[in-house]
Amino acid sequence: MFKLGATVHYWGVKADGLTWLSAEAMTGRIIGRQREERNYKIEGQSGSVHDVPEKLIDEGSEV
Repeated sequence: MFKLGATVHYWGVKADGLTWLSAEAMTGRIIGRQREERNYKIEGQSGSVHDVPEKLIDEGSEV
């Protein structure tokens, strides 16, 4: 589990029921969590907010 405000690396986002994967890790800040779906709300570097499944966040990537 990641803490609110932590900066992490993630490998994709979830939108409209689909998961979009990225070839490069993206960096963002955790701003919320949806426990029942095991998703995190992450604010990307551009300021956009994404739903990211927990499994797409690097283990131990808090910086």
